[in-house]
Amino acid sequence: MRFAQMALIFLMLLMISMAEAGQGNSGEGDRYEVVITPQGEGSSRLYLSDITTNAPIGEANIQVEVASTPPWSGSATPTGTKGIYRLLWSPSSPEGVDLTLTILAKDGDDLVLLAMSGLEIPQKSAPSQANTPDYSLILLGGIVLVAAFLLLSSRRKKSVQTVAVLLVLVSMGEGEVFAHGGEDHGTPDGEESSLSAGRKVPLSKESQYLLEVRTVVADSNQVAENVRLVGKVIPDPAAHARIHPSIPARVGFDRDFPPPTSGQWVKQGQTLAVLDPIMSAADKAGQRLTLFRGERTDSMPVRELVLAPIPGQLTDVHVVPGEVVSEGTVLAEIIDPNRLWVEAVLFDLLLADRIVAATASSRQFPGRSYALSLVGISPTVNPENQGLHVQFKVQGAVAPLKAGMPLDVYAQTGTTQYGVAVPRVAVLDHGGIPRVWVKVAAEQFEARQVQTGRRTGEWVEILAGLRKGEKVVVQGHNQINAIR
Repeated sequence: MRFAQMALIFLMLLMISMAEAGQGNSGEGDRYEVVITPQGEGSSRLYLSDITTNAPIGEANIQVEVASTPPWSGSATPTGTKGIYRLLWSPSSPEGVDLTLTILAKDGDDLVLLAMSGLEIPQKSAPSQANTPDYSLILLGGIVLVAAFLLLSSRRKKSVQTVAVLLVLVSMGEGEVFAHGGEDHGTPDGEESSLSAGRKVPLSKESQYLLEVRTVVADSNQVAENVRLVGKVIPDPAAHARIHPSIPARVGFDRDFPPPTSGQWVKQGQTLAVLDPIMSAADKAGQRLTLFRGERTDSMPVRELVLAPIPGQLTDVHVVPGEVVSEGTVLAEIIDPNRLWVEAVLFDLLLADRIVAATASSRQFPGRSYALSLVGISPTVNPENQGLHVQFKVQGAVAPLKAGMPLDVYAQTGTTQYGVAVPRVAVLDHGGIPRVWVKVAAEQFEARQVQTGRRTGEWVEILAGLRKGEKVVVQGHNQINAIR
């Protein structure tokens, strides 16, 4: 099953790499980027995306005016794919022509001026020679076979989504499969690998939508300086109770007070356990002597009820009827799972006075971050780990954090200014050399070697190799890297 999915992904990337790219002319406004690709027979495709993030923009009202002879005006109609529109116009000659696009969308309005020049009007391809195999049909047949295997072998949602993406690929160009004409493009001289500095990859706008390519603008950024600490989730002390017996006793059983279970919610004053006190040997001897003398005694042991001191949820419960317990035995713990703190250990004692707040994340829940407010820092060094214990309170919703979970805590020690900063996810490691993918044109990307500086939280400082204002790929760069 995994082999079939890998084969399907390979065929998808191969199809994208074979697809025609860079055929359209592009223009930019203040908010949006527009790419128009002539389709022939009096129609064109219009691609509308956010100029900053490269995300497709759907449900927009696009009015187009063409400064031609005679002039033409009309509107672009949306297709079934977000960000792709149909325009019932195409250039009638390779000569340049200017277009004015008025865009009305829920994210804002914009005006885009686009100059179309040097266009090659698509024509229907001539029949191939009889002895030349149709590689596009072979590729299409292979994709259909893999898709059929996936559908027959599994009905899981992930497989169905993968096949759906495949069908979108096959339908690119309204059923046409764009392929090479058999020419030898060769390999650029000096290309060491897919991430070699300066390598450029043309990628059509439709393929960018399919691969969900997203970008951010590299810019100066004021980021919080932080230090990484090892921490764990603890209950809020004001909503935490640890229950011990007051005297040595044997856990009894009473049908009116059945033993509680872990995870059970309890009210304040609810009976959690029934204890029968155990008399020492001296007490028993004294009691027998008193009875032998015929004296009356009121020192008979009395059954004790253990009550919940606070409302909340029970964690580990150790109430087993018949078990003998002492004063140090923990019978149960009660916490409020919606009130959690985080405790971390700080080893750099000089930073203790600079910590103002923090954020926390867990490798078990990638992509999630929790804001922490500083509660207090211990003034003494812990003798076990030789560090200062720092406690924070989790702000906002705590789900799905659980008490006892390990966390990565990034304690903020101030702010600093980065001249050029990009998100960590944008930087790829290529043999120990940091590289990024930069969007240099509407349908072209370039691999760029960069020199990184400080790293704080989710941001990386770029010292060289990237200019302020350039668009860096933060999603889909691994797919671009796989295209040949």
